[in-house]
Amino acid sequence: MKNYLHKTLASICLTALPFGFLLAQDGSAFATEKEKDEKKVRFNGLGRSILSQNTITGDILDADTNTVRRITDGEFLLDVAINATPNKKTEVQSILRLRNEFGGFYGAGVTVEVRELWARGIIADKIRYRVGDMDVAMTPYTFFNPNEEGTVNEAAAFIPFKDVINYEQFYTNNNTRRVQGAQMDFGLNFSKILDEMDFKAFIARVRGTDFFTVPTRFTSGGQLNFSTEKFSDTLGTMARFGINAAHTFDDLQSGEATAGIRNSVVSFNFDVTIFNKKKSSLNLIGETGKSFLTSKRDSITLSQEDDSFLDIGLKFKLKPQQLEFMASFIDVGPDFFSIGAQSKRVDFAANKTYYNRIGVDEMLRTPSIFDLSRDRALYTFRLSDQLMAYDPRFSNTMPYGTATPNRRGINLSVGYGNPNGVLEAELKASLLNEIRGQGTFELKNFTLVRASANFNAHKLLNWENKLRLTAGYQYEQTTRGGIDVEVLDLQSNLIEAGIEIEIFKDFELLFGTKILSAKGNEFIPLYGEFNNIQDFPAPYIVDDTETLLATGIRYNFKKGIYLTIQYQTFNSQRGQNNPNNYGFNQLFAVYNMNF
Repeated sequence: MKNYLHKTLASICLTALPFGFLLAQDGSAFATEKEKDEKKVRFNGLGRSILSQNTITGDILDADTNTVRRITDGEFLLDVAINATPNKKTEVQSILRLRNEFGGFYGAGVTVEVRELWARGIIADKIRYRVGDMDVAMTPYTFFNPNEEGTVNEAAAFIPFKDVINYEQFYTNNNTRRVQGAQMDFGLNFSKILDEMDFKAFIARVRGTDFFTVPTRFTSGGQLNFSTEKFSDTLGTMARFGINAAHTFDDLQSGEATAGIRNSVVSFNFDVTIFNKKKSSLNLIGETGKSFLTSKRDSITLSQEDDSFLDIGLKFKLKPQQLEFMASFIDVGPDFFSIGAQSKRVDFAANKTYYNRIGVDEMLRTPSIFDLSRDRALYTFRLSDQLMAYDPRFSNTMPYGTATPNRRGINLSVGYGNPNGVLEAELKASLLNEIRGQGTFELKNFTLVRASANFNAHKLLNWENKLRLTAGYQYEQTTRGGIDVEVLDLQSNLIEAGIEIEIFKDFELLFGTKILSAKGNEFIPLYGEFNNIQDFPAPYIVDDTETLLATGIRYNFKKGIYLTIQYQTFNSQRGQNNPNNYGFNQLFAVYNMNF
């Protein structure tokens, strides 16, 4: 089996060669302005090959004769983006995907699909529009895609699979959500007091009807952003502020559906520069608003809830020292609900790609740091009409991001350096508590500390080759007092570390680790319609330690084109001598090419 795997890994390198020649002929990953003028049709895209072998081990297999011990799979994929500019004011693009699963020969297992399709342009040299697929983000409380849990500052060894997840689920660094519909924006300039005004709006369909009981669902939103002139040239005082609205609704005229929801969020955000001097600056920042959630049957309102939120703070910068300090107060009401901001990236109820059930009793395996680091089946860009399930081991303070409801307290942070310097570091802390108790009048208290650092040692030592160290740490504690049945205390620690060593130009050794430990008890509510708590299942009791180690090599052909071969080992231990302890060993190769 090992010889077979080694031969297959070698075949990936051979598979990569045609892609390498294709890029060499093109000469550039992106079209230049000159090329845009000369060509009306351009081609670019992404090629990817993945092959992996996964082996399961551990005590849970002692009496299990059903679970397959080893799984080998992979894929070969090519996305070709066809971009056309029929005139200077119009642009269209389509991405055609060709995919073949590992083991598919002579056309077997090959799929062909259109991954993306959009058109955009300018009307009357003033209004920009886009129809089709688009990425949209507004504010963290209206329409936003919060980051996933289970990571603070991931090592480079884990980035290849995270890049695959981000690409497949259309995640961007700007926390956008992928939707399909239409959007437009335009701007105005003013001569007095106000400097600029920008208007943006969109509408998209996020669910189709089944022509019976499920109605078509739409989401829409708009932003009106203003910036002022400087009120004081000496201090640099000015302001930016905006009005935001997001609205998700069911079309009860579609199919035979008679019941649906309406969810609206309106907010006002601001960023006031109190002073901005050569060596320092101080800003007042924040957002406040309200949500409305309504259930309708025909034209009758069955139930309705609304709640508000407030997020206000200060940001202070010491520019020569590359230091930034932030402090804010948040108050997010228990009934605040925003479909566009609280829908999670990770769907903990989804089936896992590898070993979804294991053991003689076919136990449903809980998602682990191994799964969160590589399994795209757990990730989604869909909008959920109720609060999604979460795992308190990974995130319990703010499982739905900044917009997590029923939270009040302070957030603190300090940052140092920049990505291109010798050291970049950040420390964040959140001290929050519930506003309304869940199943009791006692309130939960939350403490969250997150720290990350990137150390470019080669810049300090003036080495030509890269030597980069990364680290991340998260500590979280949840407590609650009261009588014995109410008392809870859950603590978790997540440690991340990584090393990148460039042995010679473009050839790197990679090492990475993730360690998660969690111990204590919690009560996780079971949410029903309108996010009302229906029940508290059996107490959540954990004494877990998960360890993920990775080592491998990476060769960078050029920016965006690399081949990595790695070995990873994972171990899940649930207390001493627990018969459900298990582990994974994984050997994989990833070839990625952006052209």
